[in-house]
Amino acid sequence: MDCWNKQHEICSKYSAPFSPPRPDRKIVISEGVYSGGNVTGVRYPSPEHMSGWWLTSDEYNGDTKTLKIVHLYHLTAHRPDIMPFIALPFGYRFFIQGAESSAWHDQKIDR
Repeated sequence: MDCWNKQHEICSKYSAPFSPPRPDRKIVISEGVYSGGNVTGVRYPSPEHMSGWWLTSDEYNGDTKTLKIVHLYHLTAHRPDIMPFIALPFGYRFFIQGAESSAWHDQKIDR
């Protein structure tokens, strides 16, 4: 199944509108996201050049100065397992821990 179908499947599973960012949009990632470990993601309303996605791993130390801004298409190459969640709209969170994953709408995030 291709990425687009998987994204639709995830959005349908969580009753969320399909809202994929363009691949040239940027994301914020912490150390460890590319290494394949557990990841937590949250999508905030953002400027046009950003996707809104902030992805952190268990290695994130809470220091925002250690975060990196990269293009979304880099995530496709390094972490294809995250891509199905990337079409969730602003206000959604997800986590991936090994074979387990979940997503939900966080009403505290302004849309």
